[in-house]
Amino acid sequence: MNAKRAKKLIQIARYYGEEKQVCKLIEELGEATGAASEVLMQLTFHEDGGKNTDFQTRLEHLAAELADVQNMTEQVLMLFGLEVDFKVARMKGIDKTLKQIRGED
Repeated sequence: MNAKRAKKLIQIARYYGEEKQVCKLIEELGEATGAASEVLMQLTFHEDGGKNTDFQTRLEHLAAELADVQNMTEQVLMLFGLEVDFKVARMKGIDKTLKQIRGED
């Protein structure tokens, strides 16, 4: 992670504290889920869900929500000292998926 961004994120995280930032992470995850659902609706059903929103606008909304999730995730990881655990779990997940793709269950 960029040191300048990390410094800013930890400042925010410490200001609000563990409980509020975990709650905020939950909120942002929900918003990202909604944005991803809108993209999926367009991809799968070619519907706009009554929102009259073009696909590019939905993608931009998804990107913004994912940015919020990443910022909150990084704050929570820093607050609880989970950066290494996160990196290990992330690599395990990647390796597991690649094994599934190759049929090595």
